[in-house]
Amino acid sequence: MSDAAVADPADPTDLAARILAAGARPPLVVLDHDGTLSPIAPTPDAATLPAAARTAVAALAARTEVVVLSGRGLDDLVDRLGDLGVAIVAEHGLRLRHPDGTVEALATPPDATVLARLRTDLGSLLGHRPGWLVEDKGVGLAVHHRLVPADDVAAVLPLVRDLLSAAARTGGGTVQDGHAVVELRAAGAGKGAALRHLVAAAPGRTPVMVGDDRTDEPALAAAEELGGVGVLVATAPRPTAASVRLPDPDAVAALLAALADRLSRG
Repeated sequence: MSDAAVADPADPTDLAARILAAGARPPLVVLDHDGTLSPIAPTPDAATLPAAARTAVAALAARTEVVVLSGRGLDDLVDRLGDLGVAIVAEHGLRLRHPDGTVEALATPPDATVLARLRTDLGSLLGHRPGWLVEDKGVGLAVHHRLVPADDVAAVLPLVRDLLSAAARTGGGTVQDGHAVVELRAAGAGKGAALRHLVAAAPGRTPVMVGDDRTDEPALAAAEELGGVGVLVATAPRPTAASVRLPDPDAVAALLAALADRLSRG
């Protein structure tokens, strides 16, 4: 992540024009889900894709390659997005589902026995504590604390980290922080590595990465390094590898719609 902060948010229509005027290469549009396509919700299940975003994603996917790159589990993302004609990279770059439904492993998940023990340990630690939510992705575990009182976060989060770190040491994997979440995911997986894989598989396309979380920063940096555009979604400036900022998911939907419109006109 750079120390630079993008001060002023871009106009989505102007940004679409800039992206398509940057060269003759068609864009490879890569999108985070929570906080980017969908507003942040109190719990993962409560997040929904707004109608405008759903329409814009489908329209753009009919005209160029679109990928959703998320920390969510693959089955969850397929349920939400499987009808939109997009590729899906799930679990922070662990698995890639192509639009035809075939699935490609990009990294090795943590050991299943270790994950099973971690599920039990987290249940014992958190089951009686209000607000804590363990999201089971099958190939990893995420512990959300958005709804937990601050004093309980301060007291319990170090214990959660200890459990995740011990599991990472014995079963493989790495511990990663996000917005009010900490999780165990596959070592070697990551959004930056996934973005580079996608670009290598789509020669001649300009990468456009749009994301809001610190977990998106490696992919934002990779897009910029590979001659594309990193777009941070944030209401206020903050240090980022991205060169452009949009304020919220509504602006992201407007960008996607503008890109689809311009591409439809040739």
